[in-house]
Amino acid sequence: MAFGFSIGDLRLAWQLGSFLHEKCFTRAQGADILYLRFGREIQSFADNLQQLEAVVNNANRQRPRRRWANPEHECRIALEPVSQAVGDFSKTLGECETLLNDRERFRRDTAGFVDNVVWHVSTQRDVDILRERVQFHATKLLIVSKPFEIGLLLEIRQELQDLRRDVSEIKGLLVDLLRDEDPALDAMNPARRVAFPGIPEEVVQRFTDSLTSNPPATFQDVANMPLKEGFDALVYHFAQGTVEFKPGFHPSQRTPEETQFVNLLKSRWILDKMEQSSHLSAAGTAPLWTSALAEIKSDIIKEYRRFDTNQLVAPPKDVIVGLPDECFSIWVVDAPPLVPPDLAEQRPLEDQILELALPDAVGTRRSSLAVFRRSPIELRLVTTTRDTANPDFIVNTDITRVIPAYGTPGGNNDSHNLLLSNRHVQDLRWQYLCNAEDVQSLQQALTGYRVHHSMNNAAWAINGSDKPHKTGKAMLQLWQPQSLPVPTEPSDTLPLSPIQSSASMTSPRSLSGSRASFAGSNNPSRRSTALSTSTTLFSGSSATSVMVGNRGNGTAVKTPEPPVIVFFTMYDGKYAFLHFKLTDRIYVDPERCYCRQNSRKPCRTVVIVTKDKSIDLRRFHASQESGKGLYTWDLARFRIPRHPQYKDVEVVKKVEYLTLDFDTVEAKDEFRKELRSLEKVRNLDNDMCRNIIAEKQIKDHKPSKK
Repeated sequence: MAFGFSIGDLRLAWQLGSFLHEKCFTRAQGADILYLRFGREIQSFADNLQQLEAVVNNANRQRPRRRWANPEHECRIALEPVSQAVGDFSKTLGECETLLNDRERFRRDTAGFVDNVVWHVSTQRDVDILRERVQFHATKLLIVSKPFEIGLLLEIRQELQDLRRDVSEIKGLLVDLLRDEDPALDAMNPARRVAFPGIPEEVVQRFTDSLTSNPPATFQDVANMPLKEGFDALVYHFAQGTVEFKPGFHPSQRTPEETQFVNLLKSRWILDKMEQSSHLSAAGTAPLWTSALAEIKSDIIKEYRRFDTNQLVAPPKDVIVGLPDECFSIWVVDAPPLVPPDLAEQRPLEDQILELALPDAVGTRRSSLAVFRRSPIELRLVTTTRDTANPDFIVNTDITRVIPAYGTPGGNNDSHNLLLSNRHVQDLRWQYLCNAEDVQSLQQALTGYRVHHSMNNAAWAINGSDKPHKTGKAMLQLWQPQSLPVPTEPSDTLPLSPIQSSASMTSPRSLSGSRASFAGSNNPSRRSTALSTSTTLFSGSSATSVMVGNRGNGTAVKTPEPPVIVFFTMYDGKYAFLHFKLTDRIYVDPERCYCRQNSRKPCRTVVIVTKDKSIDLRRFHASQESGKGLYTWDLARFRIPRHPQYKDVEVVKKVEYLTLDFDTVEAKDEFRKELRSLEKVRNLDNDMCRNIIAEKQIKDHKPSKK
């Protein structure tokens, strides 16, 4: 802030402070309890600035009007010492705004409205720095504002006295006002002296020696104490003194900390040096500085009286003298600059679940994608080029559409990209990846399903129909419920379970693909613990947890999620998904395929039927035809945990069976093989769930030993 700011600058500053408080501590009502005090202090400082503006406006209204005067210029001159004393508060408020804009993350409900602001533990250091600076500005402003107001009124009074001598017509209107003596003016009289008890010579010497430790550039010698830096030190050390100490009833509880008492002595010593400073008599600054010093001097007197009246007891002199040198430092050290967060680093309450190398473009450096899981439905994606992290992208699958652009029907299935689109804001992110395996890994992180197998150009028909709405071509994917685990360091002591051992031997992307294994690699292509797409042994979707109820503790067993089949297809000219779960009621009926009708003709057909009346086939399509409709083709509707709008997805009625036709017999056999593999996983999950329940029931009914 350049010295000589205007009344408009004051207004902008307090409006910004009020906005910050309203934005993050009132409207959102979501800040952590650690930051509520920070918000109140910002609002309090904004109120003080608003009061200062009111003081200036009030003075301008009372000031005699002169045609040749320039009120704006006079205001800047009057506010110049305030700017010097209080410091660059506009910069501090601006950094508060930057901090809040950079660090806040909005959670939205299904309607997309702001629910609360998520504060991260990593902001605490910056918040502490800014909070201390806001407190420092506010304290100095409180000390300066009253003397500044009195100084303005004194100037107005002088002008009115001049007018009284020159304009006799209005003499009668001003006599009473000018004869009134304000008691506060006498109290602020710089000529008024108050005797302080002496400071021990040993302490004075250590204060004097500390003046040469990290002094400001404006400091020359003790006889020329700079006003701004000296006032900063005076206010800072007084605020760190005994003013915050509250004694107890017992005499042993009336002695403040040694450092608090030293800060009180220090503030009194700095006050003496500033009153003796040659800078205090500089033209244009003496009235405000003198009044400000008198204001804080009265506060120091109040603290000394607490010792005179035995409210407080001073620590022993030998203890004070024995304190380390840093306790006697004078100058206020500037706070370290705010360090912007490293977006590529894992933050508190996050888990990094994936890191993928991105395709190299011509003329660009090698880049990578890091995926951090913040909750079961929220991820943070960061693209890093060399050592520079680009702005992160927050994915909340309640409001972010996951669009499989790589799987558009009739499109180029050799492309490897996903499109992420926020429904409530115009925010699109095309994520280009190196290969289909990486696309499936990112899709798994977004949906909670691992792509067990994927096939192109599968023809489907509902109930064997050839009607347009009941048949089509599709990319087919078999999904296994399995979220990406957090990478772990390989253990040299704990043996792997049989399932893990088998997976590690058969999977090229098992635990050997964790972050640790790529630490020394020259070309890391991925860092993930996802299991292989070619080998599926165990889902692990069943889980147990202890429940506490009125009748005692119990065990809750989560029913395992079944695998699913998803078709990427077209419906009525729009991109669409067909989705159904592979429950144990779903099976392939070999008696209904074409090979039973004509054994000589190679059979490329699979017929999927159900033991129930109908297959629970769900269909979701884009809101518009292909082209613009791509941006509403949302695969996240079928994610786990269940999407809030999953229940609104259309259920196709009366689906007795589903016919799949493949281009070759080999493709059909491949599908049957992968389907059987997935069915084994489903059966294993169901058996494990039943075993857990049975074991628990046996344990609960087993008679206890006496």
